[in-house]
Amino acid sequence: MKRRGLKRLMVSIQVIILEIILLLVIGIVERLLVRIFHHPKKTKHLWWGWTIILWILIIFNIGFYWPAYPIALWMILALLLIALQIIHNHEFIYRRYWPVFWRYSAYYALTIYIGSLIISPWLPLI
Repeated sequence: MKRRGLKRLMVSIQVIILEIILLLVIGIVERLLVRIFHHPKKTKHLWWGWTIILWILIIFNIGFYWPAYPIALWMILALLLIALQIIHNHEFIYRRYWPVFWRYSAYYALTIYIGSLIISPWLPLI
C-alpha cells in the first residue's frame, strides 16, 4: 500500500519538474520573440500567452471538471474589472481594459496553477 502512494508521488514530482522545464523554455522563447519583434511599446511579457499556457497546464493537472470553479471566478473578476473601470473613468475603453485584464489573468492563472500542483493528488477523479 505504501508503494502505490510513493509511486503516485514520484509521478507527480516528475510531472511538476517537466512542467517547470516547459515553462522555462516558453519563457526563453518569449524573451527571444519580444527582442526579435521590437514592439513600439515596451512589452516585457505576452500576458495573454502565459494565461492560455497556464490554463492548459491547469486542465492537464486537475482534469476537465475542477477548473470550472476557478474559471467561473475568473469571469466574475473580469466583470468586476469592467465595473471598476466604468466607475473610475466613467467610460469603458477596450484599449485600457485588455492589458490590465490579461496581466491580472496571468497572475490569477499562476496562482491557480500552483494550487493545482499542490492539490491534484488529493482531488477525487470525476
